[in-house]
Amino acid sequence: MTDLSDELAAKRAAIRKARNSTKPAIPAEQVIAILKADLARAQAAIDGLPHRERRAG
Repeated sequence: MTDLSDELAAKRAAIRKARNSTKPAIPAEQVIAILKADLARAQAAIDGLPHRERRAG
């Protein structure tokens, strides 16, 4: 879990830095690729749950 926490902290720091900058440091295509990879990881984790746990509520 520590690796994931460190990764999220690094992403948050990069986002904060980018928001404070007037010149983007990362091209939009790269940002979209990172977001798609994160979405794929989240979807894989959801798919790995037993069907009963997938239902909200």
